[in-house]
Amino acid sequence: MQYRILGKTGLSVSAIGIESHQWSGRGGIYFSREDVAAILSRAYDLGINFIDTGECYLYHGSERLIGEALGTLRGNFVIATKFGHTIREGQVAEGWEGRIVEKELETSLKALRTDYIDLYQIHIAAPADGKNFLARMGEIHEVLVAALKAGKIRFVGICLGDNMLFDENARILSRALVALPLSAVQTVYNRLDREAEKKIIPLAIRENLGVIARLPLAKGYLSSRFKPPEEYGNRKRLATAAKVKAREVPEGADLAEWAIGWCLRREEVATVVPGCGALAHLTSSVRALQHIL
Repeated sequence: MQYRILGKTGLSVSAIGIESHQWSGRGGIYFSREDVAAILSRAYDLGINFIDTGECYLYHGSERLIGEALGTLRGNFVIATKFGHTIREGQVAEGWEGRIVEKELETSLKALRTDYIDLYQIHIAAPADGKNFLARMGEIHEVLVAALKAGKIRFVGICLGDNMLFDENARILSRALVALPLSAVQTVYNRLDREAEKKIIPLAIRENLGVIARLPLAKGYLSSRFKPPEEYGNRKRLATAAKVKAREVPEGADLAEWAIGWCLRREEVATVVPGCGALAHLTSSVRALQHIL
């Protein structure tokens, strides 16, 4: 395993991390505590120490699985989770008010069975999140500073969404940097989606923010397991992915492994967080390290 420093946090994180979104039952596949325990045990053996999760992944469901599964291994992992959402009438809803952020932090700590969270990330996950987060930054600042002083969180980050949610001009990130003690930014970054190279990554370099690359497989377009265009997918995007594979991927190399390694060619990227739905995915992700040039 390779390790990199996560920006100004000073944390040493594995270049390959784990994104736990799938563990929430997304896509109709549900994971048990035993499933997650097996994955995390294997991750530990492989040297993976970075886990990314979120408060609205089945409303703290992924966090609970991680907390139940880690046990005595907690101290060996850097846990990153998110905030900005709550549950109302059985549905995930926005939760940017200071009192809600404070409440959700306590819920995350309880779900994860830990007394501290290594990286607590602002979660821009819906079109209105950016606007409503910016409107509440003052009270959010108060809650985060108090949590930092109390040792409930170690560092603060921000997770930027994709597609219409992507902060292409770094407007949200720039304003957040002024008002909040940010140490890391999680952004969409892969061979097909390189918008982060324009504003997000340069700003992260200038401010010494740790960069976490999400969606390294471009939601499956950079994976050989993706369905053909006649069944599913954007034809233009599939065609672009096919060209990349033909022109850039070494003969015999696995497309997904190459794509993960491609993200890590930039030294500013501290860790890449591909999804992990099976033990085999961990081994495959680690093999991606051979594709870093």
